Amino acid sequence: MATLQILTIAFLIIIVLLSVVIGSRAHQKEKEITQRRVKQLQLSNRADRVEQHIRGLKDINTDTIATDVLYDFYLDTLRELLQYTDDPEKIEIRIATAEEGRENEPLTFNPEPELFSFQEKSNYKERLTKLAKMLLYLRRKGRISNSHYQGCYEYLRWLNLWVQVNRQMVQANKNFDSGDMRVAQTLYGVILSHIKSDETERPEKNTLKNFITDRMKEILSPQIAAMQASDNPEEVLSELLHGLEAPKDSST
Repeated sequence: MATLQILTIAFLIIIVLLSVVIGSRAHQKEKEITQRRVKQLQLSNRADRVEQHIRGLKDINTDTIATDVLYDFYLDTLRELLQYTDDPEKIEIRIATAEEGRENEPLTFNPEPELFSFQEKSNYKERLTKLAKMLLYLRRKGRISNSHYQGCYEYLRWLNLWVQVNRQMVQANKNFDSGDMRVAQTLYGVILSHIKSDETERPEKNTLKNFITDRMKEILSPQIAAMQASDNPEEVLSELLHGLEAPKDSST
């Protein structure tokens, strides 16, 4: 009888121990699944944010200096996400799409842009602000050097300036094409004054300066010819200089 009781107790102890072990393993497994899902969500959200930055820059991007950084971070994030996702095929498609998109050439800077709506202009400014924060985060994480970050930041400053003068540039070009040279001259003068007061140094900015300078020369060439042929060149010169005075208002 005593032997049976001992065996029963031993059996119950084994059952309890097995329950504890199984419960512990189940809890650990559940913890691992939770951690995996959290990591998956973090990486997925990060990839989505970077992808949005890339798309948001697409229509005004004339240099790969910032998108190269974004694509590096985006692809690294997607490859890490492959280890946690439940749908690896979907992530592999995103990787392939990103690699293909990275090969696309940036836009050629065009000083005769399309007009941005008020909402488009606001969206671009918001995107550029968020992108600047993203690039600062990547610099602090050691993903890019300080010099590269400064180059990217200078580029974003230029894009912000370009978005800012968009409406006046479109109006100036429109008036130039329609033959309203006085209004075109006034607007070009405002834009030229505005970009000269900005310290940003970019090839696109130099292209814009040269474009406006050539337009101004074309606008003023009849007046210069008239001055050369005039019996009173001082009077014509005075009128010409008066016309060259840039308006004080440089609002966009």
